[in-house]
Amino acid sequence: MKNLGLRLKEYRLQKGLSIKNLARILNISYTSISHIERNKLLPSDSLLKKLSKELDANLEELQILAGRIPEDIKNILYSFPVEAPIFLREAFSNYATSELLFSSSINLKREFEQFFTPYTIAAGMLDLINARNGMFIDPSCGNGIFLSAAKTRNLKIFGCDIDPACIESIKNSGIKGKFITGNAFKVLWDYENSFDFAAGNPPFSAQENLIADANILNKFELGKGKKAQSTEVLFLELFIRLLKPNGKFSIILPESLCSVMPLQYARDWLSKNISIDSIISLPRNLFKGTTSKCVILSGRKNKSICNLVKHAICNAESDFLSIVREIKNTSNSIDQAELSKLSDWRPESLSIISIKDNSHKNGKWNILSDLVKLRTGFAVYGEKRHFNSEFEKNTYQLIFARNFLPVAGLNMDRVRHFINQDNPAFSPKAILHKGEILFVRVGAGCCGRVAVFDSDINAQADDWIHILTPKEKINPWYIAAWIASSFGQRLLKLMSYGVGTVSISKTTLRQLLVPRFTVKKENEIAGLFKGLLKRYPHNQQWQQSLDNMFKANIKNLEGLISSPRDEKPCPSEQHQAL
Repeated sequence: MKNLGLRLKEYRLQKGLSIKNLARILNISYTSISHIERNKLLPSDSLLKKLSKELDANLEELQILAGRIPEDIKNILYSFPVEAPIFLREAFSNYATSELLFSSSINLKREFEQFFTPYTIAAGMLDLINARNGMFIDPSCGNGIFLSAAKTRNLKIFGCDIDPACIESIKNSGIKGKFITGNAFKVLWDYENSFDFAAGNPPFSAQENLIADANILNKFELGKGKKAQSTEVLFLELFIRLLKPNGKFSIILPESLCSVMPLQYARDWLSKNISIDSIISLPRNLFKGTTSKCVILSGRKNKSICNLVKHAICNAESDFLSIVREIKNTSNSIDQAELSKLSDWRPESLSIISIKDNSHKNGKWNILSDLVKLRTGFAVYGEKRHFNSEFEKNTYQLIFARNFLPVAGLNMDRVRHFINQDNPAFSPKAILHKGEILFVRVGAGCCGRVAVFDSDINAQADDWIHILTPKEKINPWYIAAWIASSFGQRLLKLMSYGVGTVSISKTTLRQLLVPRFTVKKENEIAGLFKGLLKRYPHNQQWQQSLDNMFKANIKNLEGLISSPRDEKPCPSEQHQAL
């Protein structure tokens, strides 16, 4: 029987969060999360709702596992105390039997963090590498979606999966080919250098289930000498090693493999060993059951001296096939030699580079660090975290993400917590000064919000907030106006990181492009923005007026920084939990 603690742990691992990261997001001690997952502590109703929201979990499921039956279900049971139990037992007797048949498959899927791919994406990936007339393999074929996409392309099909139920299901589906059951890291070495094409969506491993078997690790250049390695890194190397010389691959990977510094060695290995043809960024929520941010990396098993790497951003599944058709002709590309010098290969980051390269044609631009100095607020968590609810002499009001209005502006009364200088949460470096710009650096719904601190009260920013101090003669309201515009928000979306929780570091924010005008014009825009915020503090009616002002003064601004389709123009209502 399922229990609440185990189910919450499963949801947490699906989000790629450690216990400490989740505790930090919820602003509670990590020991509380640990006790809840071990069923030593029952969360309150309010905490259960926060857990459901942060983990994308079904609230009713959590409530029932916590022993709190939803009122409508409870009313049914009370109204039909005899009939309801009989009905439920009969309805679920067959379901329980079938659930046992698939429990092995489900458990393996959760263990390796595998989420199956939509057919549109699988078929498009085969088109990316022109997979026809040859030998094709998916080394982690799961439900067989890539094999299904391959069966009409005159390909000799091979599939491998660790789950025998998956292999049996594929065989019964009518797909003809050779199928191997077993751990791909152990059973596929006889097929090295054998295939013309390889494509798939290999499972990603959470920190708790990395590959630590030395016999496996030592077979891989990216595993040799390491105590443990993630499955996606090993699968990336395996895909390539299974190919013949000049064979082509297309693989879905977590975005982190393209950007985080600890995986720079993997990007260096790729630069030395293969030709990268394209990198496509995929939207969140594409794979049912996870919000992980992923990319598609495609290339060839050779090393070209001068290879152009195409890059594109896919905002919706419905756009993917058109992106595949257009990517060969797109001007969005970078030389692989130049790419190898970069630490961030995300298409969003490469798009920013393209914007920087073309911005000189549209007037004068600065990066944000030319105009402001940046620091980050401060907070403590766990048992040391405590506040006063009332203002007293010589106390400081803490500014949280929840004090920010959507996109821009502050509501100081929304959350009122105060600390004095003896509080462990106090930090002189986080004290705010009038005219400084506050920027929310983290949170899927609130990252990118901005406000000018325009108050004379004593206040301090917490650690969800970057503090921007304008340099001499820089109008803070002008900088905030650009950040709050649709164009500034679009740039921030391109720059943000995060597999689960979205964030923007100080290093990244420093690179934000800001257009420059005369002092008179910047003061005019600043005045417009300040006035609009006063008139429309609780909605974004002001944003269109702000956008029009920037468009009127920058030639082809919409062409330079295009807005994505089917996306909200500004962050949604999501706040830091206290």
